Amino acid sequence: MEVKVVPVEASSRARALPPVAFDSFAYYQTIIDNNIFRPLGWTPPHPVESYRLIGTILPTDTHIPPKAILQSTTGNTTHIVTRGDRVDTDPHIVDIQPKQIKLSTNGKTRTLHLSIRF
Repeated sequence: MEVKVVPVEASSRARALPPVAFDSFAYYQTIIDNNIFRPLGWTPPHPVESYRLIGTILPTDTHIPPKAILQSTTGNTTHIVTRGDRVDTDPHIVDIQPKQIKLSTNGKTRTLHLSIRF
């Protein structure tokens, strides 16, 4: 039995394959996410909340709006806010409930809960 090898032209082979779009950011994203220089078992840090809920004030009178006391974790500032107020120009107060408050930042809503530590 005789085997005959026939060379394939490189130009005809290149025309047969469709062009592939190369996205360099997606290609290197795996390397960025799984950096080989990080220690084994490394996990990304949890984002630190920029505000802490100190307390809520819910009056029984319907004409008085509920209020919340927020403390900035990055600085030593305390804010007393009500619904619709903005805190440091970025998040605004959506809702105030007993022991929790809802903040909205760039259309994303998050809830802060009152944490009691003794």
